[in-house]
Amino acid sequence: MFLLVLLALGAYPGCASVPSRQFRQQVGSPIPFQKLLEGNAHVGERVILGGYILGTVNEPDGTRITVLQAPLNSRNKPKSQDLSQGRFVVRTEQFLDPEIYRKDRKLTVGGEVLGASPQPLGNRTYRYPVIKAEELYLWPKEPRYTRPYYPYYDYWYYPRHHYPYHPYPWYRW
Repeated sequence: MFLLVLLALGAYPGCASVPSRQFRQQVGSPIPFQKLLEGNAHVGERVILGGYILGTVNEPDGTRITVLQAPLNSRNKPKSQDLSQGRFVVRTEQFLDPEIYRKDRKLTVGGEVLGASPQPLGNRTYRYPVIKAEELYLWPKEPRYTRPYYPYYDYWYYPRHHYPYHPYPWYRW
């Protein structure tokens, strides 16, 4: 019985972290995102980053995804957007449908740092760290909780007042 429970827990997919174990072993120590923004010192190193998709563009040689960086939790799932330290670009040779990889979806990427690419952002130039994706994980949409609907109930409502008969006929209201 004990062996059966252990096998069931080991097969539970909710415990698996993203990206794969082999890739996580190749990464080594994590590089802070601020270091990636500074320059090209970490070109060729492997990183695990995550965040919220800002836009997906398909190009002739693959797909470019702009991501708002967010810190990762213990399962490498992006936390709140409010904790972001900047943006980065993910490049992949695959075709990724922009309707699936749409704005505000959570994404975790494992890949190699290609350097930084200066691109316009509003009225200034922003240096986007560019990551060549080796493993992508698009997190499923989280269901929004809506509380049950309860029809309006007036506590002071008394149905007898709406009847034409009144128990005291001499009383007129």
